[in-house]
Amino acid sequence: MLAVVLQAMTHDSAPEIEAVGLSHLAHPDPRVRALVTDSLQQSEDGRSLARPESLTAVLTLARDEDPGVREAACRWLAHYRGREPEVGDALVALTHDERQSVRIDAVSGLAYRDDPRCVEAEHRIGPVDAEPPFDERLMDVWRYQRRQDAAEHS
Repeated sequence: MLAVVLQAMTHDSAPEIEAVGLSHLAHPDPRVRALVTDSLQQSEDGRSLARPESLTAVLTLARDEDPGVREAACRWLAHYRGREPEVGDALVALTHDERQSVRIDAVSGLAYRDDPRCVEAEHRIGPVDAEPPFDERLMDVWRYQRRQDAAEHS
């Protein structure tokens, strides 16, 4: 029941939603922990809008024992645009996750951060289903390499 209430609350943008989400960081139900990241607001440029402990909380969730919790944390980190090195380190660790969707998000997040570790990490994604729809995140390392080539030749 708490997971349903939290999910409903995350559709509101009130600042107190973040505090409520953070209060459930260590909840025994992984469905509840997975919703914590939905309570942590980010601006259009991917920076956290609220509490400084938000990033620390997400980094903790990225190491959670539950794969669904790690997936939610990885998705948040992949869109986070702060330059903190621990974000890149967490994303690299998530490129070893058991879920391919997590590995794809992690590699994509590294590429968007212009982290050169995305090139090696891309190999850990593994074979992907060729069936449509095509996952655009799979092109992010290629885009990273194009940006690097353009920067070298300018």
